[in-house]
Amino acid sequence: MILALASALTGVAIGARPSTQVFHTVDTALCPFTLDVKVVRNLGSGSTTITLRNTSAGRSAVLNTTQSFQIWLGTEKRIPYLSTGRGRSHPRVIDPCALVATSKPSTQPVTTPAPWGLPAFALSQIDYAGLTPVIGRLIRHDHVHLDVIVNGRKVTIPAGVGQIEPVDRGPGPCPPPPESLTIGDCAPRHYFTAAVALSPLHPHSTSGIIHIESDRRRTFTLGEFFDEWGVRFNSSCLGGYCAGNGKELRVFVGGKRISGDPRSVVLANRQEIAVVFGSRADFRSVPSTYTKQWPVGCGGTAEPKCIVS
Repeated sequence: MILALASALTGVAIGARPSTQVFHTVDTALCPFTLDVKVVRNLGSGSTTITLRNTSAGRSAVLNTTQSFQIWLGTEKRIPYLSTGRGRSHPRVIDPCALVATSKPSTQPVTTPAPWGLPAFALSQIDYAGLTPVIGRLIRHDHVHLDVIVNGRKVTIPAGVGQIEPVDRGPGPCPPPPESLTIGDCAPRHYFTAAVALSPLHPHSTSGIIHIESDRRRTFTLGEFFDEWGVRFNSSCLGGYCAGNGKELRVFVGGKRISGDPRSVVLANRQEIAVVFGSRADFRSVPSTYTKQWPVGCGGTAEPKCIVS
């Protein structure tokens, strides 16, 4: 596999004197095992070698680069997550955990009862969803609030879905109480951001607010979010819950039930979406609006443009 190394807003440039530059990272949070990453660049030839090693199993993978490809590295951990270049019309996701795992990880969404945590191989799951980590300037930053309700009980959407190595930054950008309690992302009193890379669809907290942060012009769907979360979602099933025996799966947008394939619901700014599984009584009171304060975004109605010339 021949690749090259470069960077942009969400990457890190490998390029400085002296003639050889070395970066070494031992990461214990990204994979289900400890990942050793060594990046060596020869500044004279422009070649770069990235060595990945599963320290538990001893499995290794080596990426040798030329100037024909670009490999994007996380700003904090300098771990590869994406390749571009050589005429590729679409960037290709790299999952370093999958490259050195003892077996190929499954990306099939889980069919178990709630609760549902974060996928073990997040980059592979993002790739399965057809999403690409953000590497350029945002042209869209919108928000959707998603309620997932099973048999009358809310299911927590974990903070960090779509984040490659989510790290709790504490309150983060939030003000102190009591003001923070009225702000959606701040109310849970935690705020996760990615140490390596970020999918265009992700929550920063367990508030149910999904951030849509994209550097490309495209639509995003409800099905894509569940796919990157790794939870089965279709017209009749949610995780381990399927229609039958008096139970149904219904999806509501703004309190109104949608017809057709729920996976195809297009995510738009400041929507309230409710995915509800249960009996008839569970559909009598469905959230129709989001009552807490929305995060500040760009590109949406009454919001500033994302790129100011």
